[in-house]
Amino acid sequence: MSEPEARKASRAAIARRLVRGVAVVVAVFSVVVAVLILLACFVNDQRIDQDMGSVTATVTEVTDRRAAVEFDAGGGRHVRPVTGVFYPTGLIEGQRVQVEFRRANPDLVRVSGRSWTVAIVPALSVPVVVLPLAGIVLYLTSPVRGRTLPGLNPRAR
Repeated sequence: MSEPEARKASRAAIARRLVRGVAVVVAVFSVVVAVLILLACFVNDQRIDQDMGSVTATVTEVTDRRAAVEFDAGGGRHVRPVTGVFYPTGLIEGQRVQVEFRRANPDLVRVSGRSWTVAIVPALSVPVVVLPLAGIVLYLTSPVRGRTLPGLNPRAR
């Protein structure tokens, strides 16, 4: 192999390793983020359960990512959590809904009867897409891709 061909092969190997590394990092990152989202939901639910208040709230705004609510947390405290309500699926603006909140921090509020398990499907939806794509990238950039095993090559007979 001539020197220019060797350099070209070396650059191709480096690029292949770089692409494979990025695929692995993105796959691992997607799984870690999903686990952290579920862990955060679980911890927030535990905090609410330890010091729970319950009240009827009014849904004031609904976007594709959150639903804003407002309610009276008792003692004259009117609360409108900045992050909205946890697990807002199916809420519509103007709806009155039962919510549970942490009395010590009424910004932690969830729709009554819902828990962190509602977040499993949305949290895992990204890794479910990313992991197969990363697998395809790893397969396509495999250094042994295209080589066949001696017994499996039909032309070798």
